[in-house]
Amino acid sequence: MVRKFESGATRDTSNGKFEYVGFMHPLGDYSFARYMHQHRFQSDGTIRDSNNWWNGFGFETIIQSLARHVEDLKLLHLGYHVFEKRDGDNVEKKVFFECPLELPDGYEEVTIEDACNAIRFNAEAYKIENGIKTADCEETPDW
Repeated sequence: MVRKFESGATRDTSNGKFEYVGFMHPLGDYSFARYMHQHRFQSDGTIRDSNNWWNGFGFETIIQSLARHVEDLKLLHLGYHVFEKRDGDNVEKKVFFECPLELPDGYEEVTIEDACNAIRFNAEAYKIENGIKTADCEETPDW
């Protein structure tokens, strides 16, 4: 069925089409984009392209990272406070049940928002690694 508008324009109905506006909340997407941008800055001072992760980095790396972030979320859900200190490639964590009056030196608090975005990133990376980018395509797209 074709819809006809007062302007004379016509469009097919939206039946069966993906409703991206309803499926993805703009605040969730904004939060994720902010998280991704913050993590573009690498320990050697370089800034990676925003879509660098589309190239893949292996199931083992992804699943290990995903598991760490799920553990962070579980701790946060249970009322713990998780702190992280990054020094080059090294990451140190501290966990407290009661939030300390001062952050431990050089540590930043991990938030539920951070953990959820990290989980989303790793889930997306896993899907890409699993071949989702070619799932419905006759040819591999030129990403």
